[in-house]
Amino acid sequence: MKKISLIIASMTLVGLGIIFLSCTKISDDAVDDSSLKGRSSQSNSITGTNCDFTAVLTETEIKNLMHMREEEKVARDVYLAFYDMYKIQIFSNIAKSEQRHMDAVLGLIEGYGLTDPADGKDVGEFTPDFQSLYDALIAEGTSLIKALEVGVKIEEMDIADLTKCLSETETANIIQVYNNLLAASQNHLKAFQSKL
Repeated sequence: MKKISLIIASMTLVGLGIIFLSCTKISDDAVDDSSLKGRSSQSNSITGTNCDFTAVLTETEIKNLMHMREEEKVARDVYLAFYDMYKIQIFSNIAKSEQRHMDAVLGLIEGYGLTDPADGKDVGEFTPDFQSLYDALIAEGTSLIKALEVGVKIEEMDIADLTKCLSETETANIIQVYNNLLAASQNHLKAFQSKL
């Protein structure tokens, strides 16, 4: 009888855990096996039935979501290009992480019924302002060292922008995603710095 009660209690706890995490799935983010063993919590999915998308977003919150979606895409696409150029694993690893960042912000955009600015755009394709940024960052990566310096630059930009976005929202699920992305970007920054 005690075993049955223990099994039922365990199943209940597992069920509650699944419900709690259904809105935000957390995973480890290994950025570079050879240089940084840091882990960070990241939002991989924001599409559970437990999510609250009833908040009325301000124009600033909407603008910031659009900005962060494209900024995360710039990071991913630059790192993919640098991996193709230099075949250094850190670029591939962090590009995968940036894809999860993009997905997390997309979950918010879709949850609030907004239009994704990256929809239909291939790798290296952006709206005009971000196209200029992408092109400039790629042009800077003329050597492996310069490409790693671009990685530092991108992560410093992400950290600054996420910090600003956090100061401009009071919406709980947006704060949660931005905090997760901020922690991951801090780890990415350390990983790139460790290679220089």
